[in-house]
Amino acid sequence: MKIYFYPHKYLRDRQLDTIRRWPASDVVNPEIVRLRSGAQVSESYAKASKLGLSWMQKFPLINVKLRPDVAPKDSVIYVWGAITATGKFIVDLDNPWSLTGYNLRAMSVYRFLLKHVLLSSRCLEIRCMSEACRLSLKALFGNAVYEKATVHYPCLPQAVTSIDAGHLSRFCRFLFVGTQFEIKGGAALLKAFHQVYTAAPEATLDIITHLPDHYKQLAADCPNIRVHPAQFTREEIHQQFMCNADVLVLPTYVESYGMVALEALANGLALITTDVYALREMVEDDRNGCLLKPPLSIWNNHLPSRFYFDIQNIKKHIKDIDSSAFEKSLADAMICMALDTDWRNSARKESITLMESRFSC
Repeated sequence: MKIYFYPHKYLRDRQLDTIRRWPASDVVNPEIVRLRSGAQVSESYAKASKLGLSWMQKFPLINVKLRPDVAPKDSVIYVWGAITATGKFIVDLDNPWSLTGYNLRAMSVYRFLLKHVLLSSRCLEIRCMSEACRLSLKALFGNAVYEKATVHYPCLPQAVTSIDAGHLSRFCRFLFVGTQFEIKGGAALLKAFHQVYTAAPEATLDIITHLPDHYKQLAADCPNIRVHPAQFTREEIHQQFMCNADVLVLPTYVESYGMVALEALANGLALITTDVYALREMVEDDRNGCLLKPPLSIWNNHLPSRFYFDIQNIKKHIKDIDSSAFEKSLADAMICMALDTDWRNSARKESITLMESRFSC
């Protein structure tokens, strides 16, 4: 089967990885990944007071792609978050609402049409990034679509295969990676780490982000917080930061997968994250880290919450909510990791085991 990867303008690292790891003899257009790195959120977008909406999020439409004229007639079109107007295709989903350009209200309009297309013989595969995505499909379209769908986790090589003396640190090194600081829980993390610093003054926190100006003083007030601009490639983050960290902290409110959590697993890090959509598939509470209940989330299990329906104003909702209890639970989880070396190392080893059994390629 010959695969023609639809030439989306915006492709993330995990999407480029899919193309690169597909059997080369089956790929019609491998050139679309040459000299290309994954797209990243811009600093201006990350720091904006509101999340920008695409035109598809403003108008109720299906995310449908025309078959490229240059694609061979016998090839199958591989698309992310879309269907094709004609011909056979494979669809890759982070969550099913990508089929309407993440316009949640449009899904109620086109639900039955999309179900018909997904169950048709034109749709050869429905590939889900996570079991959470597959469960969302079931809730939306029923059991037949759920049974047709399969989970294909993003594929990463295992960078760390054991925790030895070279990977151990006497003092706990925390790491946060996320371009969109506010929606990934960055403010709660800064406040929580001030509590961590009091209880474990040797602990450090490296933050890689586009830090909004109004949080800079809060970060500067703690000497063990180091802020780095989000200008690194994925490889540089692995080599310069994950290799020198013990615990990834991702207290996010907005997530469909959380690639940085998978990258942390690949590097043998323990994890402290919120229980948002697919993150529970990478973090098992009390095994390889801590899974915390967030004060708000765009998800209610596998369905959108009321905050997803107003995602443009999610930053305002985050600022308005009382997150003090969450900051306390986040600080407690970090302090436990910082003070209990055995727990920290055990969690790191379990991350390696989980990566090997479920995600490694």
